[in-house]
Amino acid sequence: MVFQKILFVVFTLFSLISAQISFPLGSEVVDVTKEPYFAKGDGKADDTEAIQRALDDHPNGDFIIYLPHGTYKISKQLSWPKSEEPTEAYRRTILQGESMGGTILILKDNARGFDNPEIPRAMIYTGIGPHPRHRNAVRDMSLRTGKGNPGAIGIRFNAASQGTVFNVKIFSGDKNGAGVAGIDMGFAENVGPLLLKNIEVRGFDIGIYTRTPFFGMTLEHISLSGQRKYGIENWDQALTIRGLRSRNSVPAIYNTGEYAMLTLIDGTLEYVPNKKKPAGPAIINEAGLFVRGVTTSKYKTPIKSTTPGLGEGIKGQEILEYVSENLINLCHSPKASMRVPVAEVMELPKQTPSNWVKITGDYGGTAGDGRDVSKAIQQAIDDGAETIYFPPKGRYTINRDVFIRKRVRHIIGTEGRIEGTGRFIILDGTFPDLTIERFSSFGNGILHKSNRLLLLKNVMVKSYEGDVDGAGDVYMEDVSVDQIKLNFQHLWARQLHMNNDKTTKIINNGGTIWVLGLTAENGNTILHNKNKGKAELAGVHVISNDKAKVQPMFINDSSNISIEGLRETTIRGNAFHKIIEETRKGLTKTLYAKDLKRGASGGVNIPLYVGYIPQTGNNIAPKPETLNEQILVQPNKIRLKGIVDDDGRADGLCEVPVEWTKAKGPGRAVFLDHRSYETDVTFTASGRYDLLFKAHDGQLKGTDTARVFVFDKRYSTFDHNGDNVPSGRGADAWVSEFDNYTPQSNDSVLRISYNNDNSSKIYLKFDLSALPGPLSDAALQLNVKNIDKIKKPIQWNVFGLKEIDKNYNFGEDKLGPEWKESELTWANAPGNLDEGGGLFNVRKGIGGGVDTRFADHLGVITIDPKATLSSFLRSPSFTQFFKRKHPSGLYTLILTGTEKSSTEYQISAKEQGRDFAPVLYISYFDSTKSAGGESMQGGYQLSKVNIDIYTLKCSFDLVLGYPQFVQIEVYNEFGKRMMIVAEKDLESEKKLNFQFEAISFPTGKYILKIIGEAFTTQQSFYILN
Repeated sequence: MVFQKILFVVFTLFSLISAQISFPLGSEVVDVTKEPYFAKGDGKADDTEAIQRALDDHPNGDFIIYLPHGTYKISKQLSWPKSEEPTEAYRRTILQGESMGGTILILKDNARGFDNPEIPRAMIYTGIGPHPRHRNAVRDMSLRTGKGNPGAIGIRFNAASQGTVFNVKIFSGDKNGAGVAGIDMGFAENVGPLLLKNIEVRGFDIGIYTRTPFFGMTLEHISLSGQRKYGIENWDQALTIRGLRSRNSVPAIYNTGEYAMLTLIDGTLEYVPNKKKPAGPAIINEAGLFVRGVTTSKYKTPIKSTTPGLGEGIKGQEILEYVSENLINLCHSPKASMRVPVAEVMELPKQTPSNWVKITGDYGGTAGDGRDVSKAIQQAIDDGAETIYFPPKGRYTINRDVFIRKRVRHIIGTEGRIEGTGRFIILDGTFPDLTIERFSSFGNGILHKSNRLLLLKNVMVKSYEGDVDGAGDVYMEDVSVDQIKLNFQHLWARQLHMNNDKTTKIINNGGTIWVLGLTAENGNTILHNKNKGKAELAGVHVISNDKAKVQPMFINDSSNISIEGLRETTIRGNAFHKIIEETRKGLTKTLYAKDLKRGASGGVNIPLYVGYIPQTGNNIAPKPETLNEQILVQPNKIRLKGIVDDDGRADGLCEVPVEWTKAKGPGRAVFLDHRSYETDVTFTASGRYDLLFKAHDGQLKGTDTARVFVFDKRYSTFDHNGDNVPSGRGADAWVSEFDNYTPQSNDSVLRISYNNDNSSKIYLKFDLSALPGPLSDAALQLNVKNIDKIKKPIQWNVFGLKEIDKNYNFGEDKLGPEWKESELTWANAPGNLDEGGGLFNVRKGIGGGVDTRFADHLGVITIDPKATLSSFLRSPSFTQFFKRKHPSGLYTLILTGTEKSSTEYQISAKEQGRDFAPVLYISYFDSTKSAGGESMQGGYQLSKVNIDIYTLKCSFDLVLGYPQFVQIEVYNEFGKRMMIVAEKDLESEKKLNFQFEAISFPTGKYILKIIGEAFTTQQSFYILN
């Protein structure tokens, strides 16, 4: 089956490339070999003047300038006809060959004016902007630039709304591939939208060159080889490519510019070994990029990009799917684009031109006089015509509907124009297919009321509508249309231009859409996808006008959508406010522009948006994600935010149900809405909490954990009561080994380093004299400067300065615990050794550059730019240090480096304010309530000791307000300890029963002593033994 599909595609492409294009005698096509031009086409005579005269004689008229088989030598540039009115110059001109291989346009060797690459010149020049150059085309021919023409360009192409380069080969005539570009579409402003299809370029510095932000270009089935700089160079354009084949010793694609958005689907990029040009990347990217289904060969790397690159990624030489920025979705969907099966545009059977029926002549149709020709057209159809054509020159008018039926299989305009109020209504006929092509305008639209396959090519039409009950498949290629309404149909479109500001541009009711290159101008919704419809849009350029946008750019209502390479351009402001509105299972969500980064073009850039339910594959459990670690200071609340990555397979929900619950923690976690993706949470007590974020897709579950550190106070070296007012005796300073007798008190940063003879250490002093109760928890947090420049995690030792009593001596000439910033130096800093730092040896109790007679090692603080809390230390040994009673109420920390390095690190000092100063988070025991928030005077509840008078077994109950370490002992009335009942950490808010036996106790009075971290109590009882 796969082989049959490949064979079909190859056969179709071969048919397209090898097809011979000819016209009937009465078609009024301008044959350059006929009177009055008499081009020779023999490869010897210079045909420049003959072809140029044919062009100049037919300006802005949708005329076909026809080159039958032959070799046409030219010595000068062929230019599209000008006009006295700038808006009418360089447009509506078609240069048509008979076939790609049979019509050859060759540039004379060493042609004058083609010798300087700095001032290049094209063989075919279709005109400069900025005015739109509608309906230009170059078709079915080969171009050869001759020898000795290094400044040559094959085609400088400019078209707008609808225009094409189709079935064209362009070869450099020099062995070394000299020449500037095969096709140049960057020479003028406002080029596009347009289509390049079935193009082969050999040689030149650049195969295809594009530039300027407007208006979008679509390329399909492109073959490039022998380029000397890049295969394709794109600056700023919205460029969409499918089916790219490149064999080169240079990168196949260079995509750059602040406006650029390039979409590439399916391709083979092969590096050709070259000693002068070693293998590099196949694609160089510096802008918006979406790539899918591309195989590279022999290149050093498939993609070199200045953007991070996401998606399925790159496996070896194969690019499965690459996205230059984060994928966006509103409802749960797979993390990859939706791959709608692509059908190639078929070349349907055609009559020989001699059998075509001309609408003028026998049927009396006329052009340019305003007379209604709908009757003439209908008569030709009903008389059994299979092919009907409309010669150019003037406008045909229809004011009544025309029914396409019976034997009609092909309607060709030869670039003619039909206007008026009448529509074309497609009914069933003899043949299963219908082709309508090459019309500058095609009536008031098309109503498709048949199962016949419809192919629209190179047409400008007001509207297309499928019958409400469904109609045949539709192919559109190089089509400009205002509105499309589909009902349960398939649509495959290439280079689709839409300019409609009154209604929704595309309504897809249950159909399947695949579009390669969509340019949508002005306002209103571009696509309304409904009733389980499918739509894959690859390469979308939205050009917003100056009107206010009320409707969303896209609506996906209970349907499936994938948008690859979206760029919005605002020419005169007023971008869309709502980008996508998506509804699934009754839930509607909106993607707003304000939540996205705007591009240089003034609108949004989205390399990939997905919103679809996959029809194949196994269901994968949802993956909830939430912020791993957060800090909260009481009595504030904290905002929890969760997201869920789900493939949408199970119940197809827009959002799978979620739930927040507490897994661990001393108190209660009170959620504002425990079933919301975002919710506020408060806590009844300080401590460490593990909160579970659970998701369930109807079949499978997933869980993530959020850890919240809840503290009662936020002290700093700036203040000692957390009210953001400078207070207390806190301080911070650093000492320098190099300048060891000088205080460094004037710095707003604190410096730390460990290197030979130039180390530095940090001293932090916190004032805990205002602590309301017994300390239960402590943590340190630092604000490290330029943390994003730290490539890998680093660690610093943290020591705590001892204070045994008020008169504790730290050594000769050393300052005490009340040191001052203005006095502290390397020489007099308490606990400092004349060593720069180093790892602390726990077993020996030495190291780190601090005298452990005067300071305890409390652990290391890790500086990790990738961690949620990047410079945070909380540990039992750290907390235990602050639980000690310091007579001064002051606690000093000493920070030193662990590994030698030439790098000096900096943290913010208190001079930068409370928000940046070193912070000490503190929690304390509240003796008035329990961890759950209930009133509990004293912080405990103790029952009386219950004594069994027969066995002398004793028991009592204890309830703690907060979890803590508790020691329970029994003493006799003389103070002798009789036994230890318990020594351990106890849970809170639970009735804990303790038992002991007093059978060995003599008769007398005894005392039960309970010593906790937050309280001390005792109770007397008597034993009669």
